[in-house]
Amino acid sequence: MKKASLIAIILIVSNFTAAQSHNLLSLLDDQVDAFNKQDVEKLVVNVTDDMKYFYITADELILETSGKAAFKAAMTNYFKSGKAPHSVIESYVIDGSRISFKEVVSHINAKGEKVSSSAMGIYQYKDDKIVRAWYFID
Repeated sequence: MKKASLIAIILIVSNFTAAQSHNLLSLLDDQVDAFNKQDVEKLVVNVTDDMKYFYITADELILETSGKAAFKAAMTNYFKSGKAPHSVIESYVIDGSRISFKEVVSHINAKGEKVSSSAMGIYQYKDDKIVRAWYFID
């Protein structure tokens, strides 16, 4: 293979990877923005019809929701708590169609104190939407 052809292939793959990484990060940012605004409709637009949402503890894997309708219902109920949660992504790593991240969610409790919890999350994307979500929690 000629050197120029090899360089062209490398540039095409690099540009595709950079574009895919940008799309994954944009979708994560969009989800965080929707979460912080408690915009359930926007959260739901970003997931596939067959999306699955898992929690992973030290001892078990829990399927929290399966499907877009169940995810919408879960997020609607979550926001009804009145806690006004706020999410911040502290770090992330992109690997293929997955983005893993450290998320810190805070809210004001009944005593007026700010409380926070953090989790590691992974979103898997398919056709520019979240198809799987895993959250590692204590």
